[in-house]
Amino acid sequence: MSTALDEFWIIASACLVFLMQAGFLCLEAGATRRKNNINVAIKNIADLGLSLLVFWMVGYGLMFGTSFQGWLGANQFAPELGNAGNGAAVFFIFQAMFCSTAVTILSGAVAERMNFKSYLLIAMMISGILYPVFGHWAWNGLNRSETSGWLMQQGFVDFAGSTVVHSLGGWTALATTLLIGPRLGRFSKKRPDQKYPGSDIPLSFLGALLLWFGWLGFNGGSTLGFNDQVPGVLANTLLAGAAGIVTPLLYLVFRHREVSTSLIINGALAGLVAVTANCHAVSSVSAIVIGAGGGLIMMISSAVLERCRIDDVVGAIPVHLAAGIWGTLAVAIFGDLDRLGTNLDRLAQFKVQLSGILACGLWSFTVSLIILALVNQWMPLRVTHKQEYMGLNIAEHGAPSELQALYNTMRLHVRTGDLQHRVRTSAFTEIGQIGGWYNQVVQSLEQVIARLDGIITTAVDGIVTIDPDTLIVQSANPAIEKIFGYSWLTIVGQSLTVLIGTESGLDDSTTLKNLQGVLVKSCCSGEVLEVLGFHQQGRQFPVEVVATKSKKGTEVFWTVMIRDITVRKATEAALQASELAARQNAEQLKTAIAQLRCTQTQMLQAEKMASLGQLVAGVAHEINNPVGFIHCNLAHAHQYIDDLIRVLDYYQKHCPPLPATVQSDIDDLEVDFLKDDFPQLLGSMQIGTNRIRDIVKSLRNFARYDEASLKRVDIHEGIDSTLTILSHQLKATSERPAIVIEKHYSDLPEIECYAGALNQVFLNILNNAIEAIARETIARETIARKTIARETSNPKMISAKAIAPPFPDRENGVITITTKAIATAIRISIEDNGPGIVQTVQPKISSLARSDDSSDLASFHGARVSA
Repeated sequence: MSTALDEFWIIASACLVFLMQAGFLCLEAGATRRKNNINVAIKNIADLGLSLLVFWMVGYGLMFGTSFQGWLGANQFAPELGNAGNGAAVFFIFQAMFCSTAVTILSGAVAERMNFKSYLLIAMMISGILYPVFGHWAWNGLNRSETSGWLMQQGFVDFAGSTVVHSLGGWTALATTLLIGPRLGRFSKKRPDQKYPGSDIPLSFLGALLLWFGWLGFNGGSTLGFNDQVPGVLANTLLAGAAGIVTPLLYLVFRHREVSTSLIINGALAGLVAVTANCHAVSSVSAIVIGAGGGLIMMISSAVLERCRIDDVVGAIPVHLAAGIWGTLAVAIFGDLDRLGTNLDRLAQFKVQLSGILACGLWSFTVSLIILALVNQWMPLRVTHKQEYMGLNIAEHGAPSELQALYNTMRLHVRTGDLQHRVRTSAFTEIGQIGGWYNQVVQSLEQVIARLDGIITTAVDGIVTIDPDTLIVQSANPAIEKIFGYSWLTIVGQSLTVLIGTESGLDDSTTLKNLQGVLVKSCCSGEVLEVLGFHQQGRQFPVEVVATKSKKGTEVFWTVMIRDITVRKATEAALQASELAARQNAEQLKTAIAQLRCTQTQMLQAEKMASLGQLVAGVAHEINNPVGFIHCNLAHAHQYIDDLIRVLDYYQKHCPPLPATVQSDIDDLEVDFLKDDFPQLLGSMQIGTNRIRDIVKSLRNFARYDEASLKRVDIHEGIDSTLTILSHQLKATSERPAIVIEKHYSDLPEIECYAGALNQVFLNILNNAIEAIARETIARETIARKTIARETSNPKMISAKAIAPPFPDRENGVITITTKAIATAIRISIEDNGPGIVQTVQPKISSLARSDDSSDLASFHGARVSA
């Protein structure tokens, strides 16, 4: 700084660097949440003032005082600058801005959770110890054009502070961030990558532009004079910043991802940080590569921090630490060795640059970690969870805002449930308008709650909300008191088993388990289930319950509706009793009707039988009279014929021969044949009349029309009469042989019975047997016919004679009638060799015998009469 122009340039550059403080303030305030943005702004302006004073009192002397073995400055503490000559004040102003920049890097990394007092303490530590000591190692002697610091003596080059300013601030930010941890909910289990949106992103972009603009003075003023290096330094600064923006932008565009605002902002800053160490000694192309590398390294380190769950609010560590390390190494990789002026080759220069990076890391990270850990024992570095949740604007500075007022009112509503309090509104601010809409929502909610409370309060059914695990009642409506007798307010906090259960007499754990099972079933199916209710007075009564599962946030609870069904049960019991009585009356009526129908049927049957008996008796009487005349006269006719034949014989023996013509006529009459055949004809007529008389007698005996009352009769006579009537059915037919009747009669006494009805029974049973034998014979012949048809090539030629032999060789149907006296009764057994009754029908015989259906009577002949 040999000329006034040089001093003016340095002062102008210092003003630009000062403007970077405004850039940091805008960037961090816009990137943080609204409840913390005032705190961030205060920290930025506070650390500026505090760092300037501390750097003047202590830091400047340690950094630029006369070197003690290349490690520390020994003088120039609290220098007098008002009358300073030789550009000392100008140099101090420029370096003081650098110091405040190193301090303010920390603010963005630890935003939203660091105690304000602790932050001021760290700002003093950085500006008074960490930055001046390392600055002495790398830059001591710059104001005197000397190389006094031990790193500077080895050839370490950091033109404008990629390591001295930015990496040192980044190392300190890393140590502090590790100690205080991430913000609440930043890396939760449910949302491991929870990001918090900034309050004003456009303000952050304005801050980035201010920083970029101030960087021109940061790098341009590091020439310490307005010389021919300034244009190149400024050009490389602009190019590197542009490359830092484009690199993440291209990555996001070509990977089809959303363009992240934070990556765009931090890309530009990372490019600027990377070129800060080498902007004086690299070409334009190299500056672009270095800037692009800074942006790429920033993205990689940001991902590493995310994976390690290190919460850097604005990305200060990836931008200042990672990009600063890359820029410092780029000095050896891309720098022009002649411009560097260290007389080292690239490998040696790289080693020196690496040693400077390691020295900065060991010094700033280790010392800050130790000091902060000790301070944390005395003064907590982090605010409480409550303060962090509330926001540092209120917790640290008592700075209310419309948003905070809205937040407090909402918290009050949540905590107390009282919705009467309203938010202050304003038609001229966004938050005021939101507050107005919120008030309308609260008012509508109050109306809904009032209506719902009215419904719940006046509901007849009991309604409770319970905890699913413990069944503890959380709320209840007044109907609970009406149903169970317990006060609906005092029941809250007690177990639901006090009110209902599946059964009485069980222990508490079993009752709880059983009731939980019932409620779970109701929740899953929506089914209304019946349980027992326990009244305060000790009585038990039936209730119905239905449960529904509800969820409020993470809290799960059941809503149970309980209905007293005592009255309904009593009504149902009365209805069931009435229904049972009605059914019994109906059954009695049905039985009476059945008996009436049975009596009616019997009367009709008896009437039919009486009418039939009268008819048969009348017919038999009418037949018997003429047959009797014939029968009686046949004996006289026979005598007369015998007399006439005897007279004719006398004439033939004793009379002379007759004329030939007469004798011829007599011969034509075959008198001899007539004499032999006519007696036989009379004998046949005698047999026929006897047969007719027997049939008539059987009909009269079978009908017994004149014997309607009980009378002692001969059973064998009734059976024989019945067989006589059925004799024509017993004869052989074209379809079957004759049916044989086998009688096994025992000596039976006469019995007292209704002879006509009993004969009807014999008739029906014997008729069924005859029909069964006939069907069996026909079925057997049909099967044989089909079998031969399958075995014969011409089934049409089969004849009945080919299938069945003559009747004498075929099996006859046999009906066996057996009578036997047993004590005071007699047994009559009628058997046949037919197919018998099918087994599936046999159980129905008794029901058919008792049936009132005329169709059943028709299909089961004789059952009703014989019953």
